Amino acid sequence: MPCYLTCLVAAAVLIASDNAGAQRSAVSIHTDISGKSCNKHINDKSTGAYTLDCRGVHGFRLHVLEDDERSSISIVTPDKQIFPLNYWDVVTQGFSTLGARVEWRITRVDGEAVPVALIVRVNALDQSDPEQPKRVPVLAVAKITRNAACVTRVIDALAPDANKEARRSSDDQRLACLPI
Repeated sequence: MPCYLTCLVAAAVLIASDNAGAQRSAVSIHTDISGKSCNKHINDKSTGAYTLDCRGVHGFRLHVLEDDERSSISIVTPDKQIFPLNYWDVVTQGFSTLGARVEWRITRVDGEAVPVALIVRVNALDQSDPEQPKRVPVLAVAKITRNAACVTRVIDALAPDANKEARRSSDDQRLACLPI
């Protein structure tokens, strides 16, 4: 086999193994965003709006925002950068609640364990029929980079293999941010 063909095949194998390794190296860690595991701060006594400050992973924290029966999350980095995910604009504009736990996707970047994504269950309220509103659970997938975080996918939580699809999506850092 000519040298350029051998080199081309070797490069393709290395690229494929690097991509496969990146997929295998992502792991999940769950943290609680409810109850006593978070500190509650009242933002507005007249409306009842509040923020839960919750421990995350690897120095990250989450601010769970509750306002007017709508929920969202902001990711707080170890160096105190705050990245709002704006669920109330991106995921649902209706009433919503969040699941009790979140799933962080962790991988190695330059030898260090780093969160690269967050998966959160959002229970939206579909009020298209005001007489019979219904809960619509979705999984909000957000990517986390060094300088930003944003929602990249919203997946029907009742779909077959929804959790696997959310993890696959969370591991694809090429996905674009959903518009606000």
